[in-house]
Amino acid sequence: MRHLSLLLPLLIILFSTTIKATTLDDLKAHSPSSQNTWAEQWFYNVAVPDVGYFKISFQTYIAPDFENPEPKAYIHLAFTPIEGSTTKYDLFLDEVILAHPDGSDEFYYEVPGVIIADKNNIDINHENFQFSLNWNGEHHHYWHGLNPGQTPFGIIPELPGVGGKWFLYTVGTPIEYSFDDGNQFLSGSGYAQVDKGWYDKESSSGMMYTMGLSDELYYMFTGAVFGDSTIEMWAGRYISEKYDLIFHPAFNNLSVKREIDACSGHLKVELNKIGYKLIMEANADIHSFYPLNFPSVIIFGGEQRYMKTMQANVNFDLYHLGQLKENIHLPQALLEFSGPFACDDIF
Repeated sequence: MRHLSLLLPLLIILFSTTIKATTLDDLKAHSPSSQNTWAEQWFYNVAVPDVGYFKISFQTYIAPDFENPEPKAYIHLAFTPIEGSTTKYDLFLDEVILAHPDGSDEFYYEVPGVIIADKNNIDINHENFQFSLNWNGEHHHYWHGLNPGQTPFGIIPELPGVGGKWFLYTVGTPIEYSFDDGNQFLSGSGYAQVDKGWYDKESSSGMMYTMGLSDELYYMFTGAVFGDSTIEMWAGRYISEKYDLIFHPAFNNLSVKREIDACSGHLKVELNKIGYKLIMEANADIHSFYPLNFPSVIIFGGEQRYMKTMQANVNFDLYHLGQLKENIHLPQALLEFSGPFACDDIF
């Protein structure tokens, strides 16, 4: 009943407010909505079975100490082999080009001499991180229907006062890639998941996030506390050879039950929808996590620090009408905690 009393004011606001949902076109860059604080982020999580995971994140940002409120560039590059430690680089650069060379308004991001990205490719030229990516198959957008680019949380992030925009461009897409760090050269096929966010203030006060890609499964699940509220909601997508399930936004402790111990690298979530129950359990060595304070602390001055690993092992049990239908194990996946859900010992 308490959750229903919290939901009613949101519904009243919804029906009295014009809502502008995210779409696939929002992959392109946006004009900053503030000259004091701003962050726009593109996240490419790349999985190569039996090899490892790559995280390619590039951003534009405006921080309060800028004398001139022109966006600058931040690039985060990381590679975690299936066995071994993470290698990562954080680049802060002054120049960023967001206008497409052909004059269109399509997505384009360039830091001269370092990165060029558009809707079809990524090319990174860093001394110890030469990387290229090209699509090699069909995109699996998050939603079916007229707007496949709406945020997984539906209309909730569109409500006044929540702040921030975020969506998945693709839950999973086959790719061709190459990687050269000066010591090894890797190339071949894999999978990528792409999500995108932009905001001028923190959009949540804490989150839990996990995703993974393999020959058997594409998935993403996230739980977050929105704005300054205490409302925790979960959403996610599960795509296997036999099942394609969207878990619509749901309250914790109703159709979602979760257990979390970030200091042990543990997350267990049970999600329910009509006829189905999905139990996901993710575990990672606490020493495999690394901290990240950008943009939350550096730009917004907040305390929502992030801890991330690409060495989680994840197990799924999917039930239909009470019967176990499939069990899938991913030996490597991404797991993140932030804000009050993170472990202080990491920082």
